Amino acid sequence: MTQPRDPGTRRGEPEDTELERLVGWVDRRTGAASILRGAMRKIFPDHWTFLIGEIALFAFVILVATGTFLTFFYTPDGRTVTYDGHYPTLRGAEVSAAYDSVIRLSLEVQAGLLMRQVHHWAALVFLGAIAAHLARIFFTGAFRRPRELNWLIGLGLLTLALGEGITGYSLPDDLLSGTGLRIINAVVLSVPFAGPWLASLLFGGEFPTPEILTRLFIFHIMLLPALLIGGILTHLGLVWLQQHTQYRGGRTREDNVVGLAFWPGQVFRSTGLFFLVAAVIGPVTRLMQLNPAGLYGRYHHYAASVPSQPDCDVGVLECSA
Repeated sequence: MTQPRDPGTRRGEPEDTELERLVGWVDRRTGAASILRGAMRKIFPDHWTFLIGEIALFAFVILVATGTFLTFFYTPDGRTVTYDGHYPTLRGAEVSAAYDSVIRLSLEVQAGLLMRQVHHWAALVFLGAIAAHLARIFFTGAFRRPRELNWLIGLGLLTLALGEGITGYSLPDDLLSGTGLRIINAVVLSVPFAGPWLASLLFGGEFPTPEILTRLFIFHIMLLPALLIGGILTHLGLVWLQQHTQYRGGRTREDNVVGLAFWPGQVFRSTGLFFLVAAVIGPVTRLMQLNPAGLYGRYHHYAASVPSQPDCDVGVLECSA
């Protein structure tokens, strides 16, 4: 006796695979196929300046990846310990547990110094790309209604990125970062009326205090990244809903976008740009070292390092001083 044929399958046609059945099951209950079809056809502008924001996004991805690695080895503790690691210059010296972990991370953990340097350079690229992206939006008038809300979100993301840079810069507890932290303490104290109260709240008492590293660590790996991720997702969502702006000329109009579709053109272009950003940061990291903590030594409130100056993220303070 022959098995009756499935009435949903025509003679000569292959039966659906398990994956196709699963996709069909999800689509019948959510309508996801039509949503994805529309998303794949979304057009992105061709001009290279629209990729600056993507450079900032990809630098942030690198920051999250390298920062996760560094978190496994860093100790946010200001208590005094005796260094007995591989670095002969510091062996037997009294240092903070945070500084001890940074030196061990740099000299004893495989790829530790590389990850520190990539993290630092990616932070500089992240801030520079955000600033360039905001400049492009400002000088082309792309912040005008109805996109003023996204403009304000972008300014907020720049502020949060500056906070991330300041808190991360201060974590090694070496002489360079400690001097920078002393400058931040002075800036907070200079706030009229509320300055001393804000400084005591931020630093846990009169500077320096052992609690400050723990507080900065919490800000750097939890609060500020969560706000950044939420802001970035909101920013991208509004860009997706409101349609990209574009430069006038040729076939471009106010009511259309001329460029590549999301799939496959924009996806392949963005993927290539991500690997290009990583390929640039990698060699620069190996050629130009930033913040060699072992050369500066532990921070002491009575000393200051000679090359101590603001990075590009807070250089405005030096210019306005």
